[in-house]
Amino acid sequence: MAVGGLLLLGVVILIVKWVLITAAILAIPFGIWFAYDRAAQRRARRDAEAVVARRHEIESRAVLDAAGGCGWCGMASGHRDHRTGWAITPRAYHRHEIEQTLAQLPA
Repeated sequence: MAVGGLLLLGVVILIVKWVLITAAILAIPFGIWFAYDRAAQRRARRDAEAVVARRHEIESRAVLDAAGGCGWCGMASGHRDHRTGWAITPRAYHRHEIEQTLAQLPA
């Protein structure tokens, strides 16, 4: 009976040691990967927010000023659509120029 109990205790200790060693071996690489992944996500989110803020800043220039003219090019009478002749917003009229300005920004 005593020999069987000692054998059982030895097997339990062996299994516990194996589990702890395996966990320690796996925890280090997965911990490094987890920390790197979190930093990359934070960096990507910060970069995306910077792009949105920069787009908002550039698009905010293409608005009607206090006198009713275009804030982007300074045209005092406002812009008209070339197909319909209807008045359109400066942002819609200067869309291509805004996109070109954003494309020239460093990544």
